[in-house]
Amino acid sequence: MRWPAFLERFRPVEYEEPVSVLDLETSGLDPKSDRILSIAAVRVEGGRIVLSERFHRLVQDAGPVNREAIRHHRLRPVDVRHGEPLGDVLEAFVAWHGGRPLVGYAVAFDLAFLRREVRTRRLELPPRRADVRDRYRDRCLRANPQHPPDLRFEAMARALGVPVVGRHDALGDAVSTALMWIGLGGRGGAPAKA
Repeated sequence: MRWPAFLERFRPVEYEEPVSVLDLETSGLDPKSDRILSIAAVRVEGGRIVLSERFHRLVQDAGPVNREAIRHHRLRPVDVRHGEPLGDVLEAFVAWHGGRPLVGYAVAFDLAFLRREVRTRRLELPPRRADVRDRYRDRCLRANPQHPPDLRFEAMARALGVPVVGRHDALGDAVSTALMWIGLGGRGGAPAKA
């Protein structure tokens, strides 16, 4: 890989560029042993969510699901038993996102699950990513360094004037996160005081 191409992999994600906003629902919180149950993403381009081109799939799964996880995402084993095979979902997702940077709330969590699975299938995820939580924290601390912001999903959404759409549903969380990304990019106004 040539030096400029290598450096491009680490260039910060800009608000103006097209991105894919991602969310997963999983069988638990351990990326090493738990499984992906649902993947959703929406494309953001020009400060708008292109909802007509969303990605949303349930993953076929017959394994145990942590009860606490079910309380959050409400996906019971019977709900995912007839989903699509994970390999098919991952191939479709990689083709859908087209190399756009990935954005998410606590995106490292989702990427830990995805990276484990795409590696075994010789698929690639884009190297560039951004976390709305980090961007929100940095923005708030620049405005008021003595007041650490509340980084919970609902608190951030409220501060940015964003509706929470179907919380703990992969597509709903992806849409809400996309709206937060747009708000942080200046098209949704400044965050209100938390």
